[in-house]
Amino acid sequence: DKGQASTSEHDPLLLLLQEKLEAQEVEQENIKKNIKNLSEGQAQVIKTQEDISSKLNTILAHLARNP
Repeated sequence: DKGQASTSEHDPLLLLLQEKLEAQEVEQENIKKNIKNLSEGQAQVIKTQEDISSKLNTILAHLARNP
């Protein structure tokens, strides 16, 4: 049957495309995880900066009251 012959001729190509698609899906998941980690890290940096700023303001206010 011509249709079966055509399908079997394309099987290696279909397998290759499927493998590439699966590899892209894995890579996309890795990218999503990396973005999540970066976002969490950025949030922690912002919190740390806010803490430092608050402490610095407290120190400066104390120094202004007690020259």
